[in-house]
Amino acid sequence: MINVVIADDQVIVREGLKMILSLHEEIHILGEAKNGRELLQLLDHAVPDVILMDIRMPEMDGIEATLAVKQRYAAIKVIILTTFNEDEYIFEGLKNGADGYILKDSGSREIMNAIKTVWEGGVLLNPKVAAKMAEAFQGKRKEGPETENKLHLLTPRELETARYLLSGKSNKAIGEALFVTEGTVKNYMSRILEKLELGNRTELILYLSKLDRI
Repeated sequence: MINVVIADDQVIVREGLKMILSLHEEIHILGEAKNGRELLQLLDHAVPDVILMDIRMPEMDGIEATLAVKQRYAAIKVIILTTFNEDEYIFEGLKNGADGYILKDSGSREIMNAIKTVWEGGVLLNPKVAAKMAEAFQGKRKEGPETENKLHLLTPRELETARYLLSGKSNKAIGEALFVTEGTVKNYMSRILEKLELGNRTELILYLSKLDRI
């Protein structure tokens, strides 16, 4: 069972998501909040596995709330609900530890895939969002210095793990592909982050995305 909390200031969005998720037996709606501040109060009493987080909310928006959630409850997975024209929020959210992004108009299958992917340890970006991020990175690359490629510091197995992560696989899926345990994959990830001097998996994906090749 995956416990989910929905944070969105629009009642119609919350109700729509609850209706979609109620069709899946493996999902349990633990609660809902209309802004980040209310969400943090809710977490004092009920800690979910996954939060579906709107970006634009009064009192405390989704970007600030994501940072607060990750600082207090690192294990909670946060999926940001976004529209196609909120690039600056996407980058800020990833910096604050968001585990994935999906567009607000995503269908039931996409939403469920997002929840299951981050719950299993993966990082998920909607293809359209990922394309816009890649486009933005290309622009930043032209404006500033090229990202230093430190992949030579990784062992062949660590490099293979990084490639699987970039393709969107969860720890469990990576372990199955490499014929190792999920715990071993987590150890690989820890060593990769340490060698590349990165803070989390999301930063790793952003770093790999900026490289010309991997």
